[in-house]
Amino acid sequence: MTALKRIEREPLWDLAHAQLRDALLAGRFAPGTVLTLRALAESFGTSITPVRDAVTRLVAQGVLQQGPRNAAIVPHLTASELADLTVVRCALEGQAAREAATRRSAAGLERLKSLLATMQSLIAAKNLESYLDYHRQFHFEIYAMSGVPILVETIENMWLRCGPALSFVIPEYVVLLKGWDHHTAALKAIVAGDADAAEREIVADITEAADYLASLADANGQLRRPLREALATS
Repeated sequence: MTALKRIEREPLWDLAHAQLRDALLAGRFAPGTVLTLRALAESFGTSITPVRDAVTRLVAQGVLQQGPRNAAIVPHLTASELADLTVVRCALEGQAAREAATRRSAAGLERLKSLLATMQSLIAAKNLESYLDYHRQFHFEIYAMSGVPILVETIENMWLRCGPALSFVIPEYVVLLKGWDHHTAALKAIVAGDADAAEREIVADITEAADYLASLADANGQLRRPLREALATS
């Protein structure tokens, strides 16, 4: 009798985890969102088992909170937690930008230019539904260029904790309040091989967005979507 190959579930688990991770990184789930296993499984086209495994891992990492039966919750972020994350992000992402400026590649620079052009066109058109996706890709293209995988992995873990709150920068901060374009300046610095400037612009981009998010904290220090935007989407 011909031996049957074992059907592995890891690929489905990996797929569910990757899609859920990417959605959290891109801010597609706002803080406080309840994620049911059944709804996620239907979205991914899988059974509940790989989704449960993916959610369990993210809960263990502190990225999601355990919710009611067969569900998890995207946690709210406080101004204090944001401040701590910002310190770590500036150190890690600033260093990654420095490394990228010294290890840049022609192919990587072309991808960065394309991503930046897309981000700018979306802002100009005030069509921001996919902006955070391209924003994340732009940043992680820089970090991947650093050539330090463990650094990129650690940065991703920090983004998973603050990604949902990043959705609060849409649309007001991105369209109206964002000042100097640190993305453009960071790319110019990397193209020129200027490590100091690359680090400075990435750190400035992080801190300015963090300052805006901190201004949204309520009396208990919890970050909230701007009231006018919450009313507009209710």
